[in-house]
Amino acid sequence: MAAIVATGGEHRWLILTAVAIVGGIVLIVGALLSYLNFKFRMEGSKFLIRSGVLKRKRLTLSFDRIQNVALLEPIYFRPLGLVILTLESAGSKSEEVHLAGIPRPIASMIRRHVLDWKSRHKNKAEDVSQGATPEDITSETSLHAESLLQQPVSELVKYGLSNNNMFVFAGVLAVLLSQVDKFWQNRLLEDLFDAVGQTIGTSIIAITAMIIFAVVAVLSLLVMASILGAVIANYNYHLSYSDQKYHRSRGLLNREETSVPEVKVQSLRIWQPFIARFMDRFHMTFQQVGFASKDGQKKQQNFVIPSIRKNFYREIAARLFPGSTVLDKPLKPISSRFITRHAIYSVGLISAVVAVVFAFTLGWVAVVPLFAPVLLVPIIILRRHRYGYATDGKQGVVRSGLLGQRLTVFPFYKIQAMEIIQSPGQRKHGLANLKIKLAGRSLTVPYIPVDDAVTWRNAALRDVETSTAHWM
Repeated sequence: MAAIVATGGEHRWLILTAVAIVGGIVLIVGALLSYLNFKFRMEGSKFLIRSGVLKRKRLTLSFDRIQNVALLEPIYFRPLGLVILTLESAGSKSEEVHLAGIPRPIASMIRRHVLDWKSRHKNKAEDVSQGATPEDITSETSLHAESLLQQPVSELVKYGLSNNNMFVFAGVLAVLLSQVDKFWQNRLLEDLFDAVGQTIGTSIIAITAMIIFAVVAVLSLLVMASILGAVIANYNYHLSYSDQKYHRSRGLLNREETSVPEVKVQSLRIWQPFIARFMDRFHMTFQQVGFASKDGQKKQQNFVIPSIRKNFYREIAARLFPGSTVLDKPLKPISSRFITRHAIYSVGLISAVVAVVFAFTLGWVAVVPLFAPVLLVPIIILRRHRYGYATDGKQGVVRSGLLGQRLTVFPFYKIQAMEIIQSPGQRKHGLANLKIKLAGRSLTVPYIPVDDAVTWRNAALRDVETSTAHWM
C-alpha cells in the first residue's frame, strides 16, 4: 500500500480504491464458501467437524480430549444473540475447534453437555476404582456454582499497572513507527523541533526538558493503554466453582465464558511483578497442557486470575492440592556458587575476550567491557536471591525472578520428566541443576545440593508410579 501511495501518481487513490473493492469481494466470497462448507454434529461422545473450501478437512474430536470449553461473545454478535464456541484440546493446535455464529442457547447446551459428560466419566472412574457399584454412581451435577472472586474496576486498574503489558504496547508502537516512510518521519521531526524551538528555545536545558517531557508522555500513554486493555479484557470478572470445574466470565467488548476442570490444571503459577509488590497484589495462572502449533512451537493454554492477595492464592492452592503444606515450608536458597559461575564465566570471560579482540583497533577504549562484571554482578546476586525451592513430599514449589518473583506450585505425580544435570565444577562441590518437565512448562532449579535433587527425583518417581489420580 505504501508503495502504491508513493509511486502511483495522480491515480494512486483510484488504484487503492480498486484494490480495496477487489479485496473486499474476495473476503466476502471466501467467508461465504467457508460458511457453506462448514458442518458439525455431536455423535455420542465426540464431535464430527467438516470444513475447508479448496482443501477439505474432517476432524473427529472426542470429549475426553477436550481441555477447555469457552464461549466468546463479540460485541458485533451480541445484538444477534450469537457466540463463538471454542473447544481447546490437548495436543495439536489443528484440533482446536472454533464454532462461530452459534445461537447462545445451543452453545450453552453443547458446553454443558461436554462438561457434564467429562464430570460423569471422571467420577465414575474414581468411584469404580474405590469399589462402588454402578447403582451407587450418580450423574447429577450441581445447579449452584460457588462464587470465588469478583473483581471491581479498581483491581483491574492495578492489574493493568503491574502486568508488564505496557512493554507489549511499546513493541507494537515501535513496529508501527517502523512502517512509517522515512520522508514523513524526517518531516514530522523537523516540524516538531521547529515548533519546540519557537516555543521554548534551542538551549541545552530546553532540549533536555523536551526529551524528558516526551519520555514521560510516551510512558504515560503506554501505562494508560495497559490499564485500558486490562479493564476491557477483564471487565466484570467473575470466578466461580462447581462440579469440580472453575468457571470464569469476563470482558467488556468481547464477553468470554471459560470453564476448566480442576483435574486439567497441571501447575499453579503465581507471579508478582515489581510494581505489584508495592500494591501487595499477585496474579495467578492455571497452567494446562500446551498444544503444538503448525510451526512446532508449544502454545500455552492459560487461565489468568488477576490482582489477588496472598490469602486468596493460598486458598486456591489448598483446593487444587488438598492436604498440601508446601506453601508453608520455608524456601531453600540455591548455592552462592551460582554467583561465582555467572560472574566469572558468563560475564567476566566474555568481557575479557571482547576487550582483547578490540584492543588493537580501539586502544584504551577496549577496556570499557571489563567494567561489565561490576555492573552485572548485582543483577546476578539479585537473581540468585530470588531462587528458592521447597517440597512437602507430595508437591513442590519453585521460586524465580529478578525484580519481581514467580512461584510455581505442582504435584509430583503430574511431572512428566525430571533430569539431574551436573557440570564438572558442580560435581566437585556436590551441586546440580534440577530440570523439571511438566505438561504445561519446564522449570530449572540451578545449583542445589545433589542430595536435594535426588530426593525430589525419587519422590516424583514414587508418586508417578503409585498415584491413581488423573493427571489430565
